[in-house]
Amino acid sequence: MKKPLLSLRLTVITAILVAFITPAPITTFAEDEIDYVALGDSLAYGVTPSWDTESVPENGYADLLAHHIDELGELDSFTNQYSYPGYTTEDVLNDLQEDVRMPSAEADDTGIRATVRDADVITLSAGANDVLEELAIDDKTGEVTYDPESFSKKLEEIGANLANTVSDIRSLNPEADVYVMGYYNPYPYLEAEQTEMLDLALDEMNRVISQTSAATESTFVPTSEAINRNAKDYLPDPKDIHPNELGHQVIANEFWEEMKLQEAVEFEDVASDSFAIDSIDYLTAKKIIQGYENGNFKPAQDVTRGEAMLMLDRSIVLDKAQPEAPSYTDVYESMVSYESIAKLSEEGVMDGFLNNTFRPDDALTRGQMAKILVNAFDMDPVETTDTFSDISESYWAHPFIETLAANNVTLGYEDGTFKPDQTVSRHELAAFIERSMTLN
Repeated sequence: MKKPLLSLRLTVITAILVAFITPAPITTFAEDEIDYVALGDSLAYGVTPSWDTESVPENGYADLLAHHIDELGELDSFTNQYSYPGYTTEDVLNDLQEDVRMPSAEADDTGIRATVRDADVITLSAGANDVLEELAIDDKTGEVTYDPESFSKKLEEIGANLANTVSDIRSLNPEADVYVMGYYNPYPYLEAEQTEMLDLALDEMNRVISQTSAATESTFVPTSEAINRNAKDYLPDPKDIHPNELGHQVIANEFWEEMKLQEAVEFEDVASDSFAIDSIDYLTAKKIIQGYENGNFKPAQDVTRGEAMLMLDRSIVLDKAQPEAPSYTDVYESMVSYESIAKLSEEGVMDGFLNNTFRPDDALTRGQMAKILVNAFDMDPVETTDTFSDISESYWAHPFIETLAANNVTLGYEDGTFKPDQTVSRHELAAFIERSMTLN
């Protein structure tokens, strides 16, 4: 007999996962460009509420990730042809074991196993359809029910299937970086009590996926918190569990937060005890920042406004739309930062000046930095406070600076000031961007 989900109290046995795993170190080097393979369900396939079933989706999280890596100049190939709407963890595993061809043997002369064998990066989203099979949601009352024994067995199946899948991937390709997605609540329109019940089930599933990822030396990618921030904006159709393109963009950024394209770069002029060493490592592993040909990073060098736009553009997965040409009189197509300035200006991340200039070669100030970080990473505003002695409530950047402080992105100086007009150095901006990217 089915019972209300609120009574769920499951203890999932995960020790069985170890039996499926042959541990392998995970390293990715970007000496060559990246071959990226996305496996899984309708999310990996790119389904949105507006998807025309006669066409192939092109703006799912995997598509956006591939586009972003390509924009960095690091993508060699991408395919999500082995993902499919409705796929469960068992479907993904069976396809891999049977060396399936998609969409048919005639059209695919490579097969999934050879494709996985050649991949550098593999993302996997599977498990939601397994769980949805076990849940019943009353259309009239919204009540969520389940069978506890069956649900518990299903979670064990999810863990075993994912473990076997990653183990098979590892046997084919020990060096690939594998990222396994956690899930969000796809029903944000339920009553609060029912939402809480469904959250319990998803928490249990995500715990299994996370534990399996750890046991298989893969990387777990949580998405629940990021989607829940504005769930109804990302899931606009109460009858459709799929996010819109903006929701897929949010998921893509959660993957990008965890992803790396190469090993971190060591610089001769960055001390091992530098306050920014971990941030520089994090960003160089993503090819967001680079050093100079002489092996230096020049950490104390000022960052220009144009350079800041370039770094931010590399830090965020945006949509694939081509931006309008910026109207600034001092921004030209020949500039390295042109595309980044165009995209981020269109996104409202940073403004120009009243005389219609952008001043891309001017040094970035700390006040300007606060604004672009808050806007770029969509940080929630905070109530007005006076954290810093030199930032009055009337100062133009006050709300942005306070938001950064509330999110522990900046602490200011020991004397209690923020110094908003002081310029920002390369290692300082690296630290601020890394902290902003990893807020969740």
